[in-house]
Amino acid sequence: MKIVDLTVKLYDGLTSFPSHPKVVMMDHITHDFSKPRYIPPCEGYASKILIVSDHGGTHMDAPYHFFKSGLTIDQIPLEATMGEAVLIDVSHKQPSEPVTRSMIEEVVQKRELEIKEGDIVLFRCWPGEWNGPGFHECKSLDASVGEWVVEKKLKAIGLDLPNADVNDNMQRSVHLALLSRNILIIENLTNLDRISKKRFYFIGMPLNLQGMTGSPIRAVAIEEW
Repeated sequence: MKIVDLTVKLYDGLTSFPSHPKVVMMDHITHDFSKPRYIPPCEGYASKILIVSDHGGTHMDAPYHFFKSGLTIDQIPLEATMGEAVLIDVSHKQPSEPVTRSMIEEVVQKRELEIKEGDIVLFRCWPGEWNGPGFHECKSLDASVGEWVVEKKLKAIGLDLPNADVNDNMQRSVHLALLSRNILIIENLTNLDRISKKRFYFIGMPLNLQGMTGSPIRAVAIEEW
C-alpha cells in the first residue's frame, strides 16, 4: 500500500490562520507524577490536554460554518469525506494571482485529467513550505472556481491554503457556493507535491464533534492498495 500523508502536524503554539486561536497542548498527568500510584514494572502513565479550534490545522468545513441552518460536522455522512480524487496543480501561478476557472481548465486539458461527478478535487496553489513566508498572502480560489466545482457536481474540494476564498473577498463566494450545496471544503492540506497518480483515493474523516462548524482531519491520498 502506498499512502501520502496530506496532514499538517499539530503542535503547541501552531497558528494555521491569523484570526483563529493557537493550538494549546499541556500536561495533564506525567509519568513521574503518577508513578507512585502503581506497582512495578508499571512506571505510571501520561496524558495531555489539547485545546484546538475546529478549524485548526488540516480541517474540514461543515455547511454550518457559514449557514445557521447548515449541517454540523457530526451530521456529515462519512461517505462524503472519502472517495476517488484528482489533483489539479496550479502552483505555477504567481502568488498574487487568484486561481481562476481558466487556469484549472488549462491544467485539466494539458494533463488529460478526467473529472467525474462525485469526485473530490484537490488544488495545489502554493509551491513553498506550508505556513512559510508569503503563505498567508498567497491568493486562493476565485469565485469562478466555485462555479466550476458546482457544475462538475463534485463531492468535496481541498487545497493547500488556509482559506478556499481569496482572503479579501469578504463575500466568501466559494464557501457560500459550495457549502450551500453540501459540497465540503478541506483547507490546509500539505504534501500535495508528493502525489504521483492522476487518480487516487482520498480519505479525510472528521472527528465526531457534536454541533461544531468543522473539524481537524487526518487527510491521506491512497495511491496503491
